[in-house]
Amino acid sequence: MYFGGEIKDIEIYRNQQRPGFDEQYHKVRFILQSNGIEPVQVDIWVHPNYPENNLVKVAKTFLHRRLLDLVELASEDIYQPQEVDAIWQTVKS
Repeated sequence: MYFGGEIKDIEIYRNQQRPGFDEQYHKVRFILQSNGIEPVQVDIWVHPNYPENNLVKVAKTFLHRRLLDLVELASEDIYQPQEVDAIWQTVKS
């Protein structure tokens, strides 16, 4: 099963007060969309010492690692796609 997805929007908020930190950070907001689920908003904080022209690329790098961690968590004790299809066929009958 593959449903696809995309980053629908990227917003950059420069020099924002990051909770728990004294200095300001840039906040990069991603709106992630995949068929069948509501859009997911993810905010990534990027230190202003990173070059301005690499801000989104750095934020995507941080986002990528966090999404991989979530995939690993979500992959525990799940069905394989063919098992889900078999369950669906049983329910439909």
